[in-house]
Amino acid sequence: MGIIYNEWLKSWYGRKVWLFALIMLLFIGGAVALFLFTQSNLGSPMVADDFAEVSVSVFPTFVMLFGVVLIAGAIAGEFSSGTVKQLLIRPTSRHAILFGKWFGNLLLAIFMLVAIVLLSTVIGLIVFSTEGMSIGETFKTIFEMAIYQLPTLVFYMALATLIAVLTKSTALTIIITFAPLFFSGILQLFISQYEWSKWLIVSHIEFFSNYYDSEIMFVEPPFESMWGSLAFLGAHIVVILIAAHLVFKKRDVL
Repeated sequence: MGIIYNEWLKSWYGRKVWLFALIMLLFIGGAVALFLFTQSNLGSPMVADDFAEVSVSVFPTFVMLFGVVLIAGAIAGEFSSGTVKQLLIRPTSRHAILFGKWFGNLLLAIFMLVAIVLLSTVIGLIVFSTEGMSIGETFKTIFEMAIYQLPTLVFYMALATLIAVLTKSTALTIIITFAPLFFSGILQLFISQYEWSKWLIVSHIEFFSNYYDSEIMFVEPPFESMWGSLAFLGAHIVVILIAAHLVFKKRDVL
């Protein structure tokens, strides 16, 4: 718990979590302004749950991006600055240190995701029309959407952990991890017509698009069973983290 708590403190003060929170507030404010502008042009009130659903579809991507930045700073950044040596001289195993960094920053990213989901939903309920809608059902739908985003968040933060350990470079960690984040959906559209594509991890990364929003995103789910895809993705996450721990255990930091 001490390592996780320290990671939260370092992320908040050293990696500008407060700045990201401020930027997200600006994005939410911009989304409200855009919806109000659309509402005035259409001449009919926008519904609160529409605003909340659009927000929860879009904003988690920014949390994933920042989650990768957090991991890059926590691992590769400390390799570059040499501060990781101060951790390794303590009577704590390397496995515990690496797990604390990954899990601590993952919890922080999940906390930020939940906070953004709650805030955007509440703002939507305050600003836009709630006529004919159930507030309880809205919160249920919104949190269900957020839960479908979690497997992708966990995958990218695990991948960033491995790349950070391998490269010891903050810039390379961010660039390499961002590549599938930006292009996996496009690649999936091209290869989804082939039967073998369902056995590629890239087909399972966008879990929300595959199993919650597949009709809108024009994506055919790789497996019929959502749980099968989740298990496939989870197995890759475990392998990635094991590989990261093996590399970190042997990594020379002198």
